[in-house]
Amino acid sequence: MAQRQARSTVPEASAVIRIKVRGIALRNGRVLVQRPTGDPDACYAFIGGSYEVGDTFAERLRKEFSEETNATVVDSTYLFVLERRQLGGKLDQALEHYFQVTLDRDDVESREAHLAQYWLPVASLEDYDLRPSVVRDVVAEGRLHSVRHLVECLQDG
Repeated sequence: MAQRQARSTVPEASAVIRIKVRGIALRNGRVLVQRPTGDPDACYAFIGGSYEVGDTFAERLRKEFSEETNATVVDSTYLFVLERRQLGGKLDQALEHYFQVTLDRDDVESREAHLAQYWLPVASLEDYDLRPSVVRDVVAEGRLHSVRHLVECLQDG
């Protein structure tokens, strides 16, 4: 007798769950973010990038800030992990590890022409399209040190 395979209602998954590290720099009531320069409607994002084999999280975070800005990370403290899932045509998953970072300067400038950095006021952060929004809200509410695990599930469409 032939066996029937169960049909999954979950969209096709990507082969790899992406691992990222991101930094949250706070100074004088502001948080450092970046966004693409060529699209005024693009969202803001926290600085960071994909984890690479051979790096520690702290090393990758320092490299990302060094590659993308003129600032140097002088200290970093692990905060929390964000489990992100994007549902739709193809399931996309990532684990993003967030660190609070201390930088060596306030006058942060981009090393990459396609990115610009901004110090946004924490008091009005909800007015900005800063993603992931669940992390934006944690920063705005001053809960950086009380959260350990966040989950964000987005649906295409």
